[in-house]
Amino acid sequence: MRIAVALPSTALAEANSLLEKTIKVGFMARALAIFKVEQLIIYCDEGEGVDERALLGKLFNYLACPQYLRKRVFPLDPDLKYVGLLPPLNTPNHPIEKSVKDLPEVCYREGLVIGSAGGRYLADVGVEAPLAFQSSRKLRKGDRVILRIIKRGNEVAEVKEVERSEVPHYFGFTVDVTNLNLKGMISSFKGDALVIATSRYGREIHKEVQNLLELMKKHEKMLLVFGSPFRGLYEIAKREGFDLDEEVHMTLNFVPGQGTKTVRVEEALYSTLAIINLLRYEVEGSSVLRK
Repeated sequence: MRIAVALPSTALAEANSLLEKTIKVGFMARALAIFKVEQLIIYCDEGEGVDERALLGKLFNYLACPQYLRKRVFPLDPDLKYVGLLPPLNTPNHPIEKSVKDLPEVCYREGLVIGSAGGRYLADVGVEAPLAFQSSRKLRKGDRVILRIIKRGNEVAEVKEVERSEVPHYFGFTVDVTNLNLKGMISSFKGDALVIATSRYGREIHKEVQNLLELMKKHEKMLLVFGSPFRGLYEIAKREGFDLDEEVHMTLNFVPGQGTKTVRVEEALYSTLAIINLLRYEVEGSSVLRK
C-alpha cells in the first residue's frame, strides 16, 4: 500500500524561530522516510492568517533531494540557514557511492540534466562524470530525472530513464505544495485513495483496527490527513463549512488516552505512521500481528 500524508500550511506555526521550524521539519521528514511515505501534500489552512507553504516546501524538498544534487538545485537562501544541522534521511534514493566502480550492478539514481551531447542528455548522478542517456521527452537543463544504471565490470553499460513507479523499492517521498484548502485537498483524493483523518476526537484506533484493516485491503493507496498545532481537523472543517466525517472514510484517534494536553504534529506523525506500518504488514500478508 502506498502512503501519502497531508499537512497544513500552519504545521510550523507554533515554532518561534527559523531554527526551531527547521528542526521540526527534520523530525517530520525522518518520520516520512522511516515509514516509507511516498507523497507529502501541503494544503492551505487559512484560519490563523499564517501561510508557510513556501518555507515548508523549501525545507522538505531540500531534505528529499539527494545530497549530491543539493548545491546545484538549491541556491544560497536564508531560509536554508540551518539545514546543515539536520540528520540525513538515508533513504535508497540518497546513495553515498561517489564512483562508478562502487555502484551496484543495477541501481537507480536521481539525476539532474546539465546539458546534451550527440543526441543524448547528460545528467549529474553524483559520480565522477555525467552519464549520457536518451529520453522520449524533451528535457531542459535543470530537469530532474530518475535513471536505471546497469554496469558490466567497472563500466556503465546502460543508462535508461524510468518513472518513479518503475523503481522496485522505496525511493523517498515527493513534495506537493498546493493551493487547495482542506476540503479541496481531500476531494482531490476521493475515489482514488482511502482517506483517513486524524483527530483526538476521532474513534479510538484500538476499537477500529478490524474496520481499518478491511478498508486497507480494498485500496492500494492511503491518505493520512493531519491538522494544525492550533486547530484540529474538525475545527478546520467547521471553518470551511463542511462535515469532516462525511468527506473521509474514517476519523481516528491514533493516540488514545494521551498524557499531554496536545500532541504536536511531528509526534502525531510518528504515532500514526507506526500503527499504519504495522497494519500495512498485516494487509500485505505478514504474520506480524499473529506472533
